[in-house]
Amino acid sequence: MRIMHSAFVAASVVLAILVLATPALAVQANNNPCLCKPAMSPMKGTIRTVYVATVNYEDPDGDLPARVEVYVDGTAYPMRLASGKAARGLYRARLTLPPGEHNYYFYTEDIRGGSERFPRYGAVPGPFVGTKTPMNRLAILTDGGVYFDQGSERSIYTYTVSYHDRDDCKPPRAVKAIVDGLPHDMTLHSGTANNGTYLYSTTLEAGPHAYYFVALDGDGDCVTLPGKGFLRGPEVASVPNSRPQLLDQRVEPPLGMPKSTFTFRVNYRDADMDAPSLAMIYVDGVPHKMSRDAGPAGEGLYTFRTREVRGALHDYYFYFEDGRGGTRRYPEVGIFHGPIVTY
Repeated sequence: MRIMHSAFVAASVVLAILVLATPALAVQANNNPCLCKPAMSPMKGTIRTVYVATVNYEDPDGDLPARVEVYVDGTAYPMRLASGKAARGLYRARLTLPPGEHNYYFYTEDIRGGSERFPRYGAVPGPFVGTKTPMNRLAILTDGGVYFDQGSERSIYTYTVSYHDRDDCKPPRAVKAIVDGLPHDMTLHSGTANNGTYLYSTTLEAGPHAYYFVALDGDGDCVTLPGKGFLRGPEVASVPNSRPQLLDQRVEPPLGMPKSTFTFRVNYRDADMDAPSLAMIYVDGVPHKMSRDAGPAGEGLYTFRTREVRGALHDYYFYFEDGRGGTRRYPEVGIFHGPIVTY
């Protein structure tokens, strides 16, 4: 019985020791250090520029760092304490770099093996180093294309491309669609000038077509899409052309004095909505150009005004062309009479 009592007392003492020792053991656990306010400055420069990497090291346990480093393109550069205390201070490294695009990250370990990395995955782009002048990164053109790949001469074709300037400073000097060898300015549709989508819309003649895109960034450097060659499309089908119609002609006033202003009018109608490439009236056999007074070009009212009508009796007729081979004389045969000028 005495032996059992002694064993119980011994077990109780061991348990008490373990309970009292547990907080002390927990205190000994190591916390990883922290990297705060990481920075690299400047982000653009030349091979003569001194680039300064800085980061704040803080350790919750007050442990000193075994190392604080900045990695540029995978190469480690040691950082030195610039201000504060070793376990809670600002660390700095001064660097010169070769030309090109670089990337960096920070890494530290404390004297008990705790570590931290910033960023924890990947690397921060930069600095961007030029040889004699600060490096200008080329803009990027993506998602270039045309809507639609097929259609007719009456269809509207919209060319679209996305422009992105990674330096994000000056807006582009130009974004152009080169269609069948001819440059056309594109306009910003969405986003910002340095990170947006540009459009150009047009009609096209029947037949196959080809295109590519060109952009000049704010510094005048050129980028194309595709980098070489061109893109094919769209295939445009021919649509049979309809002859224009001339309707409701009149001259006002039909009777006037030698100093009266006479106005000749005619309504132009084209089923294809082709604007007239030629709009003429022949008064007493003399041709005169007519101008649009109302309505769209392919379906409008055209007029000619004059005070140069000499003599008493006159005649006239109209002649129009739609630019695609369609013509119309009105009347098709003969002439209209008027105006009559009284003296």
